[in-house]
Amino acid sequence: MKRFTTFAFSALLALAFSGPSVQAQQVTININTPSWGPAAPAGSQYYYIPEVGGYYDLRDQNYVVERQGKWQRLKSISGYAPSSFHPVVIDYRGAQPWVQIGRHRQLYPVALPPGQVKRLQNGKGLPPGQAKKLYGGNGHGKGKGKH
Repeated sequence: MKRFTTFAFSALLALAFSGPSVQAQQVTININTPSWGPAAPAGSQYYYIPEVGGYYDLRDQNYVVERQGKWQRLKSISGYAPSSFHPVVIDYRGAQPWVQIGRHRQLYPVALPPGQVKRLQNGKGLPPGQAKKLYGGNGHGKGKGKH
């Protein structure tokens, strides 16, 4: 057993001192957010843009939108001014952000005012009366309030 231990130790020393040394390299990806978008935390890849019902890829700097039933990546979208967008940073990394489109459309409807997006992100929900404005209704529920 001692002979095996000595052999193993010798082999490790030989490997350590022979050949070129291998060093780990770090790759840094610098993501510049567009002038029309909010600051994105490190590691973020997409904005969801309610106005177009699609996404903006921060890494590739292109839009991901559905056209004729297929998701496409485009450098620009005609008919829209990015300055009128209300983008929301989403927590998704990968090549298919649309797998969560139903959830994003529900959380960030087009009619939602910009200030309300922040409230939803913080988990505070809609303020009193806002649900009526967004979803209609007369405010008369089945409660036991005075009529």
